[in-house]
This record gives sequence, structure tokens and C-alpha cells, in this order.
Amino acid sequence: MRSLSVKKLLGQTRLALIGGAILALQGCGVIYKTTGDVLISFGRSEMLPYMMTYNDVRMACVTGEAQTPLLMSFERVGSHPAKLGTMVFTTAATCAEQIALDSELRYMRAVKDGRVNEAQDARIEQKRWSAVAAQRQYTAYNYMLEAYGEPDEGECPKLKTEFDEMVWLVGNISGVTALLNDGSSDGAVGVPRDIAAKVERNMKCLDNATWWGVPRGVRAAVWNLLPMLAPPNADAWAELEASAKAGFDNGIRLGSALYAMSAFSKGDDERLRKAIRDYAANDKNLDPDYAMLDAIAGFIIVGISDREWTENTGKRTPIGGIGTFWDDASTSGPAVDINDLL
Repeated sequence: MRSLSVKKLLGQTRLALIGGAILALQGCGVIYKTTGDVLISFGRSEMLPYMMTYNDVRMACVTGEAQTPLLMSFERVGSHPAKLGTMVFTTAATCAEQIALDSELRYMRAVKDGRVNEAQDARIEQKRWSAVAAQRQYTAYNYMLEAYGEPDEGECPKLKTEFDEMVWLVGNISGVTALLNDGSSDGAVGVPRDIAAKVERNMKCLDNATWWGVPRGVRAAVWNLLPMLAPPNADAWAELEASAKAGFDNGIRLGSALYAMSAFSKGDDERLRKAIRDYAANDKNLDPDYAMLDAIAGFIIVGISDREWTENTGKRTPIGGIGTFWDDASTSGPAVDINDLL
């Protein structure tokens, strides 16, 4: 009888311990979810608006790389970071794009100098980092779809707040750039080609004036890439010029970057130079609340300018030289600034 009582007591103790462990684990899960919910709420209401006031793209991209794994891990405990995920994966992609650009410029210099092995190595590196950028941007696009769903043709998601509209804007732009970077990587990621048509439709869900002419600018850029998507009698270049002007008027030059990207992809040198010159000439009265978006536009413009300068001179755009070109008519003064050689 005594032995049975001891066994019964041990069994009860074991059950109590197991039950306590389960409750403790459940308690941890509640704590983790609460922490995630607080972090996501803080990110939406405080961190993201604060980061938007920065004009340091490198700061944003490194923040995206460092914070994204922590933020997205809260999905596992029931939090919903998809909207913020769109933003942080997009900013993280700019780090990979910068490395890909540096590799592309190295490739150009090596080709110009006849260094075959160097050129081949640089091209491989460029493709690898383009694939990283494409994967991050495609992930950003998919998080946007997770948050709002993929609307049927002619329909729009419920974008209740300005934050929702910004996520929709950024996520769709990431979808298009993912497609472009995937092309640069020889299709390493496999971004679906129909994403361009979906983005063109999705941009109709945003008010063009509210978002600085960017929605119609994105649509026009897609029309230049895929003319079959353009409405009858659409004038893509006129739309891109209007988008650039709206950006200048509002102090957020994303439309100018879209114009430059489109001209670069089409090999239209005259329009490309105009886009870069106009961007450089409109650097006053910028919107401090969206400095980061304007800085990203600058990141795109400078990258295109560096490609043009490197292809023609073997070096990047000179310091303070955005909006100028190597074959501009010379002005009075020394032909070479010695400071450029230091």
C-alpha cells in the first residue's frame, strides 16, 4: 500500500511538472507575441516615420539588413509584421544593389583596360549581388501581397491609412525592380514576368497627386518596358515628364528617377541627360518628412550617372558633378582639377 502511494505521488508530481512546463511555455509565447506586437506598432508609428527623415540611404539599408531577421521572427509567435516587412526588405535590397553597381563599374573599367579575367570576375560578382537584391525585393513584394491580398483586375485593396498606401507604393515598385535585377542576374531568382502587368494595374489604386506623380510614373515606365500594356494613345514620355515635374514641385524626386531609369533602359541618351540635369537643378525645397525617398531617388540617379561616366571615361561621376557630362563644353579655367587626382 505504501509503495502504491509513493508511485501515485510521483505520478502526480510528474504531471504537475509537465503542466507547469506547458503553462510556462504558453506564457513565453504570450510574452513573445506581445513583444512582437509592441515592436511592430512602434515600427509603424515611430521608427519608420523617423527613418524617413534621414537622407542616408546606407543607414537605411544597413538598418534593414540588421533588423529584418529580428522583426520577421515574430511571425512565428503570431504577430503580423508583413507590412513592415515590405519596407525593411526594400531598404535592405539597396545594400545589395550598391555592391552590384560597384561590381558593374569594376567590370566596365576592366573591359576598357583589356583585363579579361578581372572583367569576368566582376561580372560574376555583379550577377550574384543582383540576385540578392532581386530576392529581397521580390520578398518585399510578396509581403505586400500577404498584407493586402492580390486584387482581381479592376479592384483595389482596402488601403485605410497613409501608411497602407505607402506600403502599397513601395511594395509594387519593389516588384518591378525585382524583375529588373533578376534580369541582371540571368534569371537566378525566377521572378515571374507577369509581375510588371500586375504592378501597372496596382498603381491605379493610388491617387497620383497625393503620391507626387509616382503612380502614373511607374505605370509609364512599365509601358516603356512593355508597350503592349499601354492604353490606347498613351504617351509614356509625357507621363514620365509630368511625374518628374510633380516630384520637383513636391520636393520628392522619385519621378525624376523613374524618368532616368526608363531613358537608360531604352538607350535614349538625350532624355537620360535631361533627366539627370533636371534632377540636379531641383535640389532646393525638398520635403524633410520624406528625405529618405528622395535620397533613394538620388541613389538611382547617381548610379546611372556613374555608369555613363565610367563607360566613357573609366571613372565615376566627379564629386559635385551630378548633372554634368564628360563632353560638356569646357569653361574657362584649368582642364583638370588636381583635387580629382588626390
